[in-house]
Amino acid sequence: MPKFPTFQSMDDDRPPTKDELKEMIAAFGEPLQMLYVRSRYDAFFNERYPTGSVIQNPDDTWLFDFDTRMTRAEDEELRALCWPLATNFVVDLLVGVDDLVDKDEGDLDAMAADLLALAASYEGAMTDAKLAIVQERFERWRGEAGAAVREGYSDHLTRSTQTHFAMANALANAVQLDALIMMKVRHHLDGLVRAAATAIDNGPAGPKLDLEPIIGWLTVIGVIAGVPGGPAVMSSVGWVGGTIQKILTELPLEDAGEPTMDSPDPDVLHDQVLAAFAQVAEVVRADRERLAADLVAAFEECAALVASGDPAESSRVIPNPNGVDGIVL
Repeated sequence: MPKFPTFQSMDDDRPPTKDELKEMIAAFGEPLQMLYVRSRYDAFFNERYPTGSVIQNPDDTWLFDFDTRMTRAEDEELRALCWPLATNFVVDLLVGVDDLVDKDEGDLDAMAADLLALAASYEGAMTDAKLAIVQERFERWRGEAGAAVREGYSDHLTRSTQTHFAMANALANAVQLDALIMMKVRHHLDGLVRAAATAIDNGPAGPKLDLEPIIGWLTVIGVIAGVPGGPAVMSSVGWVGGTIQKILTELPLEDAGEPTMDSPDPDVLHDQVLAAFAQVAEVVRADRERLAADLVAAFEECAALVASGDPAESSRVIPNPNGVDGIVL
């Protein structure tokens, strides 16, 4: 079982922020340097002191956490060799975080609030007497022009307003879902960083990072069990107001497996961690595709109505009194 079975469980246990994740990664620097020092030490020592060589003036104080039996200058040379490798490892992880946490959840929440306010204004228009008054007045318009305007405009005012209400809610939900995916990404990165820290601590560098591992941290968005014979994925949630709480509590997260990050060799570990970042990126892509599928279908349906060329159809989305050939008001 994944640690977080739903978005709600993730929201109840908020993940580190992007900056906090980067601080956790920045702490890898010195432990990684020691991991590289130990992994490079034998080759470095044997190159300078072939079998039978006499070590001249070994340093009495240790630069590292073990006795290299080399001079101070040679210790410094080894450190100078390994420090850029550790730095590049850390930089690659920091770039990975920037690439994956590519949206600000606060900005998304603000955008969702604006879209929900827009939806509320459309809902208010549907209950406003003015809409009915406009339609009633158009009913009094006689002749060909009146019939055309009613067919291409006033008869569909309520329908088009409902359509815009639904689209505004759909966009708000899509934005809120993207914010949830960003939260999920931060949870995944928290697990990834902790797994990498455990691998570093389990290597020759020894325990230094004090980050407890998370088991079963990588998840994909699952499906919702719909009514018998009904839709199974996002269409069973719907794209109208009030669905986000349902998504939080009922949209399941399923175990996607845990990437391997266990090598004591820092070069191999580096590749394993980057592969884990790529796996998270693929999960995010699949999540967004799944969540967007119904939204795209709904908007394509509206676009088809607008593109139909028939004002009686297009006015269900965009009221257009000038949409009838030969009649301009």
